[in-house]
Amino acid sequence: MTLNRRLLLGIAPVLLIFLTVGIYAIFLFSKLGGAIDVIMRENYRSVVASQNMKVATERMNSGLLLMLSGEESAGRQAFQQNVPLFEANSTVESHNITLPGEGALEKTIQDLHAKYMAEAAQFLRLAPTDPARRALYSSQLFPISAAVDDTANHILEINQQNMVDANNEARRQSRDASHYMIAILAGGFVISTVLAWLLARSIVQPVQSLTESAQQLGDGNLDQHVTVQSGDELGRMAEAFNKMAAKLRAYRQSTTAQILEAQQITESALRAFPDPIVVFSPEKRIQLQNAAAERFLAQIGGSLDSLGSLSALIDASLQGSPDFQPTSFDKAISVSLDASEKFFLPRVLAMRNETGSVVGVVVALQDVTRFRVADDVKTDLIATVSHELKTPLTSMQMAVYLLLEEKIGPLNPKQTELLLAARNNSDRLFEMVEDLLDLARFEGGAALIEKKALPAQQLIEGVTGREKELVHSRGLELKVETEQHLPRIDVSLPRINQVFANFISNAVKHSPRGSVITLSARREGGKSVRFAVRDEGPGIAKELQRRIFDKFFRVPESGDEGAGLGLSIAREIVLAHGGSIGVESEKGKGSEFFFILPALV
Repeated sequence: MTLNRRLLLGIAPVLLIFLTVGIYAIFLFSKLGGAIDVIMRENYRSVVASQNMKVATERMNSGLLLMLSGEESAGRQAFQQNVPLFEANSTVESHNITLPGEGALEKTIQDLHAKYMAEAAQFLRLAPTDPARRALYSSQLFPISAAVDDTANHILEINQQNMVDANNEARRQSRDASHYMIAILAGGFVISTVLAWLLARSIVQPVQSLTESAQQLGDGNLDQHVTVQSGDELGRMAEAFNKMAAKLRAYRQSTTAQILEAQQITESALRAFPDPIVVFSPEKRIQLQNAAAERFLAQIGGSLDSLGSLSALIDASLQGSPDFQPTSFDKAISVSLDASEKFFLPRVLAMRNETGSVVGVVVALQDVTRFRVADDVKTDLIATVSHELKTPLTSMQMAVYLLLEEKIGPLNPKQTELLLAARNNSDRLFEMVEDLLDLARFEGGAALIEKKALPAQQLIEGVTGREKELVHSRGLELKVETEQHLPRIDVSLPRINQVFANFISNAVKHSPRGSVITLSARREGGKSVRFAVRDEGPGIAKELQRRIFDKFFRVPESGDEGAGLGLSIAREIVLAHGGSIGVESEKGKGSEFFFILPALV
């Protein structure tokens, strides 16, 4: 039996009970209404006829009294007008005999009326002044009319009483019917409740069992089996569930070996990595580590907490911060291992589930000691070579300047042209050497940064006054956009001015004549100030923007004759101030170079 048929059979008795009650109520009310209508209509007709006969009798007597009082014409007219009224209502009553004894009473009225009319005819024949007329009225007519009135009253009373009895009977039948229907409804309610409980139980119990098994299945307990109790939809659902559970058990058995194999491969791959790799749980407990990590932790005391900066990075990643993947060696951490100093570049990557919640953190420590040493050697070499070049370069510049001043002797035009070219090239070379020395100082940590607090607005005003002449000389417009009430910042004014000078000189080089260069300053996140220089030049391609601050990098086809060190030095200056630097650009729509410095609270 299907579930739909079971539901239908469970509801059918309830529907049958209510259908029976409804049909019985309709039949009873129809019967009561018809009976009461007939009784009321018939009795009402007799009551009206009796009442009219009484009125007609009274008016005929009134006409006779008028004739006795001397108003013969008016009395005779009143008498003759009411005789047909009496006879018509007598006829109605004679055709509406519905009660026992009512016919005899009507026959009595007719006999009395015939006698009354015979006496009245004799009364009308007598002369108006004849004394026998009054005696006839008193002795015959009045008593007969009184008898007619009494008989009509009797008919009236028995019909009224019958109407009262019919009303009482209808009330009794209605009361009995109400009791019957209440009893039927109560019985129907009990039967319906029992049937509903049995039906609900037969449906809910399998559903509850199936739900509990499904919950167990969802929790990973695949050893579930639901008893099939019927052949309906619930039974087929239970069979489908059992098949699904069986397939899941088979799938678990088939995949367990694959999972174990994958786990072994993962562990083998981790062990093969020469760099330390550690996996942390959300509670910052070590869940997995390779052999290199075990040796590393053993040498530093068994915990990464001793490396304060790395521990802070792990905590931040567990709290949802972006992954930490540095690209420069300056983020490397120094660790003393085997009586020597080693450098490790940390990478902290969060593991997330389908909803984006952090379920763990992977920490990989890349040994960059060799690269760090090579970078230091390169930096030292650049600094040494630059320093060694500076002395002979200065001597060459002095010689060229002396020759151009013609203190030693006059120069012909060709000699002057060659010496001017030599002076320009030596100046460019000297600036390049100075840039290399500055870069070496910043990378080596030897650059002297003397900071002082000043309002951000004052810094912008100083840059505007100093660079305005350069911008206007190239046919460009300098526009300043600043927020009101900018906070104070702690900076080395010469170094920050060097950053602004680099940004603005680059904007001037690459801006078309008549365009606008915008210098702006605004709050960033409430605790920092963002400074920016925006131009309307050709822009920088997306793939080149990540290299724009690298040493010796120049945008292809830019026509820039510099060494590509200005932006690298600007980055080092900003980083030395505890800030960040970046670029926003789109090909053909200009560029915006910006840096963000922390504000003083």
